Amino acid sequence: MADAFTYFITALVLTSNSPKMGWLQYTHPYDDLKLCQEYIKINKDGMILSISKHFKGKFVEVKGFECMTRENAVDLNAELGH
Repeated sequence: MADAFTYFITALVLTSNSPKMGWLQYTHPYDDLKLCQEYIKINKDGMILSISKHFKGKFVEVKGFECMTRENAVDLNAELGH
């Protein structure tokens, strides 16, 4: 049985901004958690490059990727001081 959540690719990004770490969420929704996770496996390197270009000189590294709901990302970012 499928769950009723919508997942988004979400990257934990370390930058030179303050706060230094935050969860950056992509906008493409996935109703299937496994499809979201598979996309990350296949496209991880390209997504890291895209994120580094987005943050330009403030980018340090991507600590990891997860598939999570918007609510999860908001809660985790609040814990990090956003």
